Amino acid sequence: MAHNIVVFDWKGMFAHFRQFDANSSSLSYSFPPPTVITGMVAGLFGIERDEYYKLFGKRFLELTVQLLTPPRKIMQAVNYIFAKQASHLNMSAPEVHTQIPMELVTSPHFPHEPVTYRIFLKFTESEFGEELEKVITQKQMKYLPYFGSAPFTSWIEWLGAPEEIELLESQQPLTVDSVVPVESIEENSLSLDLSEKIPPAYFREHMRREFRSGREPGELIDLLWERNRGKIKARFNTPVYRLKLHGEKMNVIFY
Repeated sequence: MAHNIVVFDWKGMFAHFRQFDANSSSLSYSFPPPTVITGMVAGLFGIERDEYYKLFGKRFLELTVQLLTPPRKIMQAVNYIFAKQASHLNMSAPEVHTQIPMELVTSPHFPHEPVTYRIFLKFTESEFGEELEKVITQKQMKYLPYFGSAPFTSWIEWLGAPEEIELLESQQPLTVDSVVPVESIEENSLSLDLSEKIPPAYFREHMRREFRSGREPGELIDLLWERNRGKIKARFNTPVYRLKLHGEKMNVIFY
């Protein structure tokens, strides 16, 4: 089976995906941005930092995320070494520590359930998907994955390649299970039906899509996600993929 599209669940008890435009308070995205996902995949392969930006850029790798647990955010004060110069890193400064608020993402049912994201990767070359399967299933990871910041360990559950892939026309409203780029939604087509038993609650995240060579900032992207049902109903101007995975069908949009 071709591995152009592969899927896995990424799980952990706590996560912190720092917003690139946050100030001294470390605010977190609700789900991993593309730069975190590509960096994590590069780490699994053992590709060093700053060497994978072109290899896993949008031209060669598209991706998307499904939130399997609605994120719960909490604020915690974290102790950092108070250093105004390099010599203070040995904690010799008069004020040894400084406390910085950090926003953490966890599951609503912590500690009984981890926060879980379903990651979909679409490679232009199926060899990458096949090699990624070996790396994960045969425990050949060069660097262990962590949830955005090194203190937050995580683990991966491999799901594999879809048994069926279908491209859907979006002339009529479709329900999508993944986050979607805001620009992919047709104007005035987003479902806001408040008569539903659980009305939709939409949120937008402003993220970096990729880095260019030399870690130059790349394209920015606005992504929409829904908290209550985890689904977005609208008409879309970009391809919607219907994937059948272990008998379950899901609609996703890659970006």
